[in-house]
Amino acid sequence: MDKYVNCIAHNSSEGQLLIGNEKTALVDCGMAFCSDKTINNIKSALGNRSLDYILITHTHYDHIGALPFIKKEWPNAQTVTSEAGAAVLLKDTPRRVIRELSINAAGVLGGAFDFEYSDDVFKADIIVKDGDTIFLGDITIEALETPGHTRDSLCYFIPELELLILNETPGVLMPDGFMYPCYLTGYDDTLRSIEKCRNKPYKYLSLPHRGIAKNEDTDGYFDRSLAANKECYNFILDMKQKNYNEEEMLDLFYKKYGTPTLLTYQPKEAFIANARATITCTLKGTC
Repeated sequence: MDKYVNCIAHNSSEGQLLIGNEKTALVDCGMAFCSDKTINNIKSALGNRSLDYILITHTHYDHIGALPFIKKEWPNAQTVTSEAGAAVLLKDTPRRVIRELSINAAGVLGGAFDFEYSDDVFKADIIVKDGDTIFLGDITIEALETPGHTRDSLCYFIPELELLILNETPGVLMPDGFMYPCYLTGYDDTLRSIEKCRNKPYKYLSLPHRGIAKNEDTDGYFDRSLAANKECYNFILDMKQKNYNEEEMLDLFYKKYGTPTLLTYQPKEAFIANARATITCTLKGTC
């Protein structure tokens, strides 16, 4: 698919490039520590063209940590996010967490970067709502509000390419075939978002941290997604019924979901933070 180019520089990072005949858009910009390689990949794909948009799927550091470096290279590129995402980007705490987790990831994953950037770069230039579109000329990008992983999560549907670009709300399919559920803000929201995605007339799926899915991964993807999320939800409720405390739940959650493959994509510190959020939002929904 020559109009959709994988620019990911590390398996824990992100960066998929849409190339229209008039404009271009990067879907997420990935991790800070490998931003130089991501930029080189983007330049190679763009040739002598510029970058017009940076489409954010959600405001986690592994998806937008490289934003200061991408914006330094292409200062006129407009950052696109949801209304909820725009609000998050203006807050001091998320900005601090993005910086701290980016520095931690650089140490764990073997990279280095200059973190002396201004937090003011983390802001939205364009806010989109469900069904809004951005045009790249011969390519239309439709925004889909799909909360569950985060409240600000967006997927993007490209009708001309029959391509659905997923965020992590439905889950993350690992190369070993394991579907990792990662609803952090809402289980019911996640189920609704999965159904919204399932109903789009897609032929191709782009998966978080991986790009275009193989045919065998696309088949039955959303059935597997629903099953994995329901299993996770019931697993947490079962631990609650057995009166495990939070630390015991975290330990068991880590043993069940912290696979070696997953931990090559996500540092343990980030995994634990996500696991804690999943457990908390599940219990809040049942208490």
